[in-house]
Parts: sequence; C-alpha cells; structure tokens
Amino acid sequence: MSTNRSRGTGFLARLGVRLPDRWTPLLWRLGVTALTLGLLFWWIPIADVGDAITRIGLGRWMGVVALFGLVHGIAAVKWAVLVRASGTPLPISVAIRAHAAGLFANIWLPSIVGGDLVRAGIAARSSGQLAGPTAAGIADRVLDLLALVSIAALGLALAPAARDDTALIVLEVSVLAVLGGLLSGLAILRYLDPARLPTRAARIIGRLREVTLSLASNGRATALAMAIALAVQGSLACINDLLGAPIGIDCGLAVWAVAWPLAKIAAFAPISLGGIGVREAALVALLTTFGVDPALAIAQGLLWRSGLMALGLLGGVVAMFVPKPDAPGGSEGTTESGRPLPGRTAR
Repeated sequence: MSTNRSRGTGFLARLGVRLPDRWTPLLWRLGVTALTLGLLFWWIPIADVGDAITRIGLGRWMGVVALFGLVHGIAAVKWAVLVRASGTPLPISVAIRAHAAGLFANIWLPSIVGGDLVRAGIAARSSGQLAGPTAAGIADRVLDLLALVSIAALGLALAPAARDDTALIVLEVSVLAVLGGLLSGLAILRYLDPARLPTRAARIIGRLREVTLSLASNGRATALAMAIALAVQGSLACINDLLGAPIGIDCGLAVWAVAWPLAKIAAFAPISLGGIGVREAALVALLTTFGVDPALAIAQGLLWRSGLMALGLLGGVVAMFVPKPDAPGGSEGTTESGRPLPGRTAR
C-alpha cells in the first residue's frame, strides 16, 4: 500500500480528510496555543476560573450545544445557497454532510486541514465540480467576516462606554483587514493573466473567475446569504449572552455584540490551533474594557469551546452516517477535468 493511500485511509478518509506531509507548521501553532493558554492561566487564578465554570448546569450547557447545532444547520443552508448560485447542483443531504464534516475538521483537526477544503471536496465528489464549491466557500467566509464586522460596529454604537479604545482599535484593524483581503482577492482574479501560469493553475484560476462572476451576478442569492450570515452571527452573540449570564457575566447583549465578533475575527489569524488561546485572550482583553472580571471571561471562553468541541464530534457522526450520493456519471473521485478530488487518491 502506498504512503499516499495509507495517509488517506480509515475514519478521516471517509470524511474526505488526508493528513499533511509536513508537521512543522502544526507544531509551531501547538506551541503558540500552549504559550497563550499558559500565560492566561498564569495571569488569571485557575481556581476562580474553575469556580465560575461550575456555576453553569449541565442542562443549560446541553441547551447551548443544541442551539449551536441549530445555528450551524442554518449556516449549512447559507453555504448551499452560494454553491447553487455558482452553478453547481448540491442536494441538501450533501450540504448537511459536507458542513458537518467541515465542522469536525475545523474543531478537531485545526491546522491539519481546513474545514472549508473538506466541505468543498465532499460537494465536489457529488457534483464532479470543484471550482463552484471552492468559490462558494470563499464567498461564505467573506460574508461571515462582513457580518461580524457589521454586528461589532452596531454593538459598539449601542454598548456603554468602555474603559479604553481597545474595541475600537480592533474593529478598525478588522475592517481594514477584511476590505484589504477582499480587494486583493478580486484584483488577483481580475488582473492575473492565466496565460502566464502553468496549465493546471491557469485552468483553476479560469474556473474560479467564472464561478465568482456567476456569484457576483446573482444578487438575490448573495443578498439572501448575507442576511443568513447576519442572522447566524447575531444568534451566536445571543448564545454568548445566555452562556455568560449563569456564571456571573452581566454586561448586556450590546457588549457581547462587540466582544464576541471581534474575538472571533482575531481567532482567524493562522498562529494557533483553530484559534484556541487567541480567541480566549482577545475575549478577555475586550470584555475587561467593559468591566467584566477576567476570570469570568476566560471561563465563558472555555465553556464556549467545550460546546463547540461537543458539536464537532456530533458533526463527525453526522458526516459518517448521512448517505453518500453517487458521483455524477459514475465518475466518483474526479473533477470535470478528470483530476482526483480532495481526499481521493488516483487508482
């Protein structure tokens, strides 16, 4: 059995996941995660954090996990809307399975493989088209970031005065980063000459450009996806409030609308394992400017993380047992150009 095939067998292969060839970046991120969490617990008494965590009952925690699942189900619909707007057919069962597998990969395999890649690969094995799900995944991320920035800006306008300008500075940097990344990506697709690239890269850029134009021209689908993104991210801010109240955080929904989206944006920085440590540190820094006890802030962050991990495991179960449709035309495992799909090895 070849090395490539052995790396793609078992449970992970059934989810479309293959392990990396090099582990150095993963080890670096593991080190950053451990260092960040270590500094947080050195600064904040662990006993105070543990006492806060024990205040939440199992029933409320399980209710939060159920709400997580509902919100992520709606998020799967958003992604399916974008995939279909790109011109790629996507049955709802495939959308659910793909999103669940991507959720599992994002939470339990951080920095090993992106959940967006897993999600796109499963959709591609169903449709035989990889460019559409890939472009839809990028658009999905962009809309989520725009929704997060919008909610944070609204929350900052409604929240009580903070002790310093930390939240405003983070918001301004986030806006510039999101807009800069969006404009850079559009410029690359618009002005990059595929003729200067190798044949395979030129084909990929050409297909991405084609489906991006299809998405951009479908204003109704984009507007619907943006509305869903606002609803999803707003709902998650409300869930933060529900999770924080029992442990003693009484800062108000407007403050959560500021702190949670900005902490989530900070966690997108590719320096730790799935944003672990970075999100918690950002959340503590932001909440404390509104008078929240740092121990309560880190306790809430850990409770949130535990809920996500539980949901990620459920996502892996769903991805394993939702029926897999046959690939179109009996060509399972290849794209429309005949190349192997992500998570597959050529036979």
